[in-house]
Amino acid sequence: MCLSRFVEPIDVFGCFRRMVSLVILGAVAVAAYVTRDRWEPRLRAAFGSPKAGGSAAAPGDSTSPVRAADTGWTALSYNAAERGRRSITQMRARKGAAYVALSASEFAGAFLDSLTAQLPASAESLQVRAEGNEFQVRASVRLGDVGGRAVLGPLAAMLGDRERLMLGGTLEPTGVAGMAQFKLTRIKVGDFTVPSPVVPRLVKALKRSPPAPGVDVSALPVRLPAGIGDIRVAQGKVTLYRITP
Repeated sequence: MCLSRFVEPIDVFGCFRRMVSLVILGAVAVAAYVTRDRWEPRLRAAFGSPKAGGSAAAPGDSTSPVRAADTGWTALSYNAAERGRRSITQMRARKGAAYVALSASEFAGAFLDSLTAQLPASAESLQVRAEGNEFQVRASVRLGDVGGRAVLGPLAAMLGDRERLMLGGTLEPTGVAGMAQFKLTRIKVGDFTVPSPVVPRLVKALKRSPPAPGVDVSALPVRLPAGIGDIRVAQGKVTLYRITP
């Protein structure tokens, strides 16, 4: 008896197509896993999902809100600026303390003019924090105001017209009286860290005034009030030291 009537012919091309589809799906799954740090936060934000480790409130339960993690970023405020200025004035008094430790927002508020003069005119939503021995500033800026493609190169093609700019570095004195510097060691534009060789070029694009004497090419100037001789960041605080007679 002939068995060909009972055995269906094998669809070679159909099998090949299915194998190709499986390979493509596998590659997409791997790519999604590797880049999850970029798309997961945006997906959660879009759908209102809690962050990993958080517990969502039960439907109709208004007593169990999901709390966002404290990142330490603080917007500038009038009250913080007043506290900073008052502390500095008291320290500079004749019998004032040898130093004063300020929070990031108190320091930034007291030195607001010196700080904002370094940022692009398009800067919005300015926030600051002191983390360990690093002072950090971030704001939403137009990419063209930080040099665009001329400074960032191919990285600019992966960014939007407006991105979050984060500046991180140390606060330290210079050899010039009344002048300190915010020496940048880390810059992020959007989700991307700017390569170290590009940092001086980006800092140059940020500066809207001639270079200040004694200030490093990778630093932004910070003018100090009379009587203050040193400035440091440590343990999340900005400490100013008065000049001892």
